[in-house]
Amino acid sequence: MKKLMYLLPLSILVSCELQGVEGDDLITNDSIKANQNDIAVLDGNGFKLADSINGVPNEMVMMRPDGLRIEWTKKNTSNQIQLNDAVMVNFKARVAGGEEYDSNDPIGEPIPLKTNIGMMVKGWEDGILMMHVGDKGRIMIPNALGYGDDGYLDKVPPQADLIIDIEIVSKIEPIVLDEGVKVYKYKTVEGGANPVKNQLITFDYFAFTIGKDGHLYDNSYKHGEPFSFKFENAGVVEGLHQGMSVIKAGESAFIEIPTELAYGKQGLIDLVPSKTDIVYDVRVISVE
Repeated sequence: MKKLMYLLPLSILVSCELQGVEGDDLITNDSIKANQNDIAVLDGNGFKLADSINGVPNEMVMMRPDGLRIEWTKKNTSNQIQLNDAVMVNFKARVAGGEEYDSNDPIGEPIPLKTNIGMMVKGWEDGILMMHVGDKGRIMIPNALGYGDDGYLDKVPPQADLIIDIEIVSKIEPIVLDEGVKVYKYKTVEGGANPVKNQLITFDYFAFTIGKDGHLYDNSYKHGEPFSFKFENAGVVEGLHQGMSVIKAGESAFIEIPTELAYGKQGLIDLVPSKTDIVYDVRVISVE
């Protein structure tokens, strides 16, 4: 399913049904065999690493049978990224053998990513889940684990393999509330106060389901204006009230909500299945 521009770089916006990396950037099985005695080699565009050095496996390279490949320039051994984690990253994305089409450079700061909600193409998320805080490297994504046969707009051609140079800057530690709501703040402000009953909270949001089939199911931008509700006195899901209780004007966060405080057994029409946890990505504009 294609995703709209998410006020984050383009590369994060699509989750497709996904198949291998081809072209100049792929180190094939044949090239692996031919280079078993090579040492790591850096080049001007990044790096290519041998899969073994004098027959000893190179721990700076991971290659899966489905074509997903990670090459590290810096690899830590602790604080691995787990399912449902939220992280801050720097990245550059390009089509294999082609030009860069996206990065967080224009933003000038790391961007937030939340796993297990369909926010990223499968190859990107799978790659991140094999990395640790502080890692730097390259995720090489075959087209079947990227944008597949459709490509994306005029940025990524059909059946294009992707190259993501990435740095895992930090992991966002959540605020865990009493009934299991988790708030992952990725933008904070000094001063100000948390909302109180009957204050009007105005914010933009993206809403996702959590899990294997996680996906974006709603957002304020498609309605053309931010959303507002009265804190602790409006008909939104209870988990949203709880999450907003620790978020001030000007702050942004992922609010992870258990199904009991979301849509429960009934779900939400065709958007949220029964007994499904959800995540709101909120950017609070005002509290008044």
